[in-house]
Amino acid sequence: YSKGFKAPVSGNIVLSTTGELNTGLVPEVGNQFEIGAKGNLLNNKLHYQLAIFEAIFSDKMTSVAVPLDSITTGYTYIANGGKQDNKGIEVLVKYTAFESQTAFFNNISPFVNFTYSDFKYVDFKYQSLNAEKQVVDVDFSGLAVAGVAPYVANAGIDFSTNPGWYGNINWSYRDALPFTSDGLNYTKPFSLLNAKLGYHKRIGRVGVDVFAGASNITGTQYYYMVFLNQMPDAYLPAPYKINYFGGANLRYNF
Repeated sequence: YSKGFKAPVSGNIVLSTTGELNTGLVPEVGNQFEIGAKGNLLNNKLHYQLAIFEAIFSDKMTSVAVPLDSITTGYTYIANGGKQDNKGIEVLVKYTAFESQTAFFNNISPFVNFTYSDFKYVDFKYQSLNAEKQVVDVDFSGLAVAGVAPYVANAGIDFSTNPGWYGNINWSYRDALPFTSDGLNYTKPFSLLNAKLGYHKRIGRVGVDVFAGASNITGTQYYYMVFLNQMPDAYLPAPYKINYFGGANLRYNF
């Protein structure tokens, strides 16, 4: 169990755009509960980690936009919105399928990890201004928290060889998520396939490591981050084609 506070800073209280004081702000308070386990099974071949958590935030600070016109934001300020309840489960499993000091392969280890997130706004209400400068009541209670995917999963396999070759291949999945707090705008789910192959060798005091790989092998359109742009501004914050990379490291041990 842990408890934390987030106090307003001076920039939250004094609105530099208008010179007004944003009075009434109180610290955001968070209480987190977590229980977990980790260990090894099957003669230490199977490693697992499990965590179940819940974080409850009260007087959650949220950014409120004040429109200049129907398409442009004049300025933003911080308001206490209400409660937010973040619940979830995290699981990691890795298995040593093969291990040898004499065969070509030194180690082959498949793995999978999974995260389930049930993040919700609870009694989350505040006042804002619409494009006509009218005061409106905003209520996000019961909606999913923006920017959080309910399901995220990764699976892959790591391997290394006694001659010095190593590599991995991994697949990742991210579920659809709301990117506005009103729940009206959702991203699409996507999955990515990445791979890497390298070779490392130590000769006396010198260590050499060369590697190459590819990310987004399937050419999937995806995002690193997601938010609602002001029209007509738009850009894609991630490559949508396969991306190749490589490198080399040279190390000398004194």
